[in-house]
Amino acid sequence: MKTLTIPMFVYFQKYSFEEFGSYIASSFKSDNSENLTFACQQDVDFNVPEKYDPTAQKILALELEKVKINEAFAESIFNLNQKISKLQALEFTP
Repeated sequence: MKTLTIPMFVYFQKYSFEEFGSYIASSFKSDNSENLTFACQQDVDFNVPEKYDPTAQKILALELEKVKINEAFAESIFNLNQKISKLQALEFTP
């Protein structure tokens, strides 16, 4: 494992409809606004694998996307077949 240090920016966030606000952390600095004000910066240490390979997770995500696409395709074919069946079932009266 190796240690990765990332500066985190802490903000106080409160909207007009909220009674109490809350603190949020972000890895990027943002400008102050009506609802978001900078509170402090804090370095955060993360323990990450020395040799991280995201290939397995990327393949899994692509496989899941493929399943969703196949399901959408099957639903489209089903709907088209229903429309064709309804048209074929119509009686022709001149």
